[in-house]
Formats: sequence, structure tokens, C-alpha cells
Amino acid sequence: MKIAITQRVVDVAELHERRDSLDQRWARFIARLGGVPLPLSNLVTDVAGYLAALDPACVILSGGNDIFSLAGAHDVAPERDRFEIQLIDVCIASHIPLIGVCRGMQLLNLYLGGGLRRVEGHVSTRHKIFVEGPARTVNSFHNWGMEVGDLAPELISTAVAEDGIIEAFTHRSILCSGLMWHPEREAELCLRDAELFQEFFAVGCSCR
Repeated sequence: MKIAITQRVVDVAELHERRDSLDQRWARFIARLGGVPLPLSNLVTDVAGYLAALDPACVILSGGNDIFSLAGAHDVAPERDRFEIQLIDVCIASHIPLIGVCRGMQLLNLYLGGGLRRVEGHVSTRHKIFVEGPARTVNSFHNWGMEVGDLAPELISTAVAEDGIIEAFTHRSILCSGLMWHPEREAELCLRDAELFQEFFAVGCSCR
């Protein structure tokens, strides 16, 4: 089961290199779920042909880099924004399941017509989120987020933090979901996270 995943852009000035980079923990997380990670290059221009050749069961939009269009953004990567917007286009048209993590969730919300705002107290910490059933504690590494009024019209909030910041959503009609925490950064695999991703992987396999 092949799982395509986007990469952050890292500028290494002293070597005059601009690198695509992926946290090694993503490979471990995807392998635990029975998948094979396929890191995606941000400079591919024929995105439809690229995905057709790779034929992934699911696409993960990973974290890292602020979105270029946001006022006050830093560590931006316009080439990544361009690539990922085309990637979302292709996934929706081809019915490939999409999961956005942190920045990926933010980009999905913007793409679908929602907004983002600066948030406080969500960087390098852990906090409770409220979902169906008992509350749980997750990691948090984001400066940007959304409240209910910022959600794109077709998105449904599925988890919220104590301060009202939305921590997860799903789409009413397309195979699209987002979560603000990083499941790959947990030392122990969380069963709820595993179930969410495996459900998307399974749907993607059945569609191929």
C-alpha cells in the first residue's frame, strides 16, 4: 500500500542548496500502519502524471513551512505551496483520499474557501482536545489555526481544543480530512490516529 507524502522545504544557505525534507518518523508511522511511504518532490510540474505513475492509495500533506500568502508568515516555500495546490486539485479530481497534518490541514482549509488566524499557546506543547467520547491529549506545534467561523463551508469540525481552536475536520462529500497534531511525533502509536489513517488508506486502496 503506497502512501504519498509531501515534504517541507529547507534552505541550506552555506551549501547553496534548497532541499525537500521529511522527518524520518513519518516512515516509521506509515510502516506501522502497513504502508510504504513515497516522499513527493516539490518541483514536479506535471503533477497529474506524477501521481498517475506513483498510483498511491492516499496522499498526506505534511507539516512544516508557513503558507506564503499569510501576513507575517516566515520560513515560507512558494514552490511547495504551488505544488501542493496542484496536488489537491489532482487528488480531488481523481478521488484520491487526502489527509492534511498541521500545515496540511491549514492549506486544505484555505484551498476550500476557509481562513486562518494567528493562535497563541499552541507551539511546542501538549493540550487536551475534545472529540466524540473522552477527551485526549495531543502534541501541538502550530502558530496558525482556525475557529468555527474560519472553516470552509463544506468542512465539519471533529475535534476542538479548550480555547476553541479547531484541531481536526472532515469534508462533507469528498475524501478529505485534517488534523492539527503530529501523529508521527508520538513515541507510541495512538490507536485513534491509526484508525483514522487506516480508514483513509483502505478507502484509497478500494478506489484504485
